[in-house]
Amino acid sequence: YRAAASAQRRASTIASVTAVNAKKDIPQAFQPLYEALTTLQREAAVYSNLSQVQLALRGLESENAITRIAVLGGPDGRKTRRLVKALLADPLLPEQDWEKHLLSLEDSDGRALLLRYGEQLAIDQSHPLVRTLSLPSLTLQSHNLEILIQAASPHSEEEGSGTPMYLTPGLESQTSATGRFAPVMYPVHKALILAQGGGITQTLLALRTMESSGIGEDMITAVVDTPWNELSSAEAPLGPVNPINLQRAEEAIATFRKSLDNSFNYEHAWFESGMPKLSTWLTEGTEALPLILKPTVRRLIETLAIHAEHALEQEESNQLQKQASSVVPTSTRETLNHYLSNWAETAHTELRDGLDIAFNGKQWRKTAWWKLFWRIDDISYIFSDILRQSWLLNADRGILYLAGRIEQAGLLPSRPTNPYQISSGRPNPQARAFDSSPQNPRLSDLIPPTAFAAAPSPTTHPLSLAEENTQTHPIPSIAHMRSYLLATSIPPMQSLANRLLLHCLSTTFLTSSLSALMYISISTTSAYEAGGIAAVGLVFSLRRLQKKWEEARGRWIILVREEGRRVLRKVEDGWRGVVRDGGMGLEEDVAATEEREKARRAVGRLRDAVGEMGR
Repeated sequence: YRAAASAQRRASTIASVTAVNAKKDIPQAFQPLYEALTTLQREAAVYSNLSQVQLALRGLESENAITRIAVLGGPDGRKTRRLVKALLADPLLPEQDWEKHLLSLEDSDGRALLLRYGEQLAIDQSHPLVRTLSLPSLTLQSHNLEILIQAASPHSEEEGSGTPMYLTPGLESQTSATGRFAPVMYPVHKALILAQGGGITQTLLALRTMESSGIGEDMITAVVDTPWNELSSAEAPLGPVNPINLQRAEEAIATFRKSLDNSFNYEHAWFESGMPKLSTWLTEGTEALPLILKPTVRRLIETLAIHAEHALEQEESNQLQKQASSVVPTSTRETLNHYLSNWAETAHTELRDGLDIAFNGKQWRKTAWWKLFWRIDDISYIFSDILRQSWLLNADRGILYLAGRIEQAGLLPSRPTNPYQISSGRPNPQARAFDSSPQNPRLSDLIPPTAFAAAPSPTTHPLSLAEENTQTHPIPSIAHMRSYLLATSIPPMQSLANRLLLHCLSTTFLTSSLSALMYISISTTSAYEAGGIAAVGLVFSLRRLQKKWEEARGRWIILVREEGRRVLRKVEDGWRGVVRDGGMGLEEDVAATEEREKARRAVGRLRDAVGEMGR
């Protein structure tokens, strides 16, 4: 039993995969056009409506493909169904059951209604988005039509344009996660809009806009129900919004069904209702001829090509506008250069005056050589306090503000908003098995490795770092230079002070001990003579302490001043280079350009294939 069940499962699996991957039997005459559409779907997916492309591909699978027509009405769904009933009803036959059933349907669930031919009247309510009504209509059968009845929805609008996309009406689908309604596109070949109430003006404006985008009245038209008894003649061309008298049309059909003798009255009333033009529009372009592409399918493919070309032109126009807008004008550069000059002058003045005040102040005098005996532990604090309080504080704040102004002007290259790398889709050798336990979280899972290397070491000189790596650190930082001085110049000064003080004390102690030893061991040595040796040692050690320490303090003063001038000069030169060379326009995206070229070639191939098809 188990072996039989296993064999049955294998057979069912093979059958299902074969059915899904079976090659479609495309007519030989339509094969080049089918391949061109497939190429458009693959190469120009961003610039095409994929749902319409799928509909066009299905239209090429047979010579007599189904033609979908959408009838979009307002909130009154019954009036829309009355209009469809009047278009599909056969006056030569008595009122059919499907006509009564069509008018008796409820619109409480908000689902669309799909009409298709069926030998018996049947309705399918299982689909969550659309109800399907099969009915024995001669018009549906002879022209192979499907009619979608739905209320015009704001979900039918093309994103960003505000133009209703009546050729891709949206079927509302409720998402399980949020409970909101998301539109599911249902593409059609033609659309008929029943304008009601205040939607007449909006529909007229939308149709006028669509005319400029290549969608004509043969694909989309609109009607408005009026109570007028006489309308324009049937010979008048179809306009963007055509008035009809639906009640008059229903009365004409009912009159003819009562008796064939009423044929003259029927014809008169039917023409007065304005319905003949609508009936002709409904079936126009649905004729199926051997080896000839259906006009509705051909028109849909031509519209796809036109819209793809418009999308490509719009994309190139947007890129040119971005390119033009990214070029910073000369006046802005001159203004920023003026700000940089003012900042540099103020910064150099601050460096000079701030350090003069600091080196003549009370704190600095505490580091005098003769105060080291009781101030030795405060050396690092005093030196650090000078750098933190008197070394280019306002200049650091000013350059940050000025850098913001430069970035606001568009002179700095755009930085990615997300520093994390996107997976390349390659298999991860460290990926855990499906049934294994989860790994412990790591810091690298939250912070990319590049984030740890972003901040340079405080012992690395900022100016040498900027010269070695101009891409990562093109301009030195005043704050980094301050940290560099705190980390590299103050500890040696503290160490030198400790060594000098220790040397001074040890020398004084040794000479004093030698003096005392001579006075005790040699009886002829007087106290004056022995004290002379101690005095010489004391003077020598103090003089050495004074000379070495004052020289070190002087070198530190020169170092702080010189490094301040260097970093100010480098910062100024770096930002002047940004103002001079930045903002010259966005670099051309080679990948995007190649993608547009591929899409353009796909559209050209589609146009050539359509042109080779016989009309």
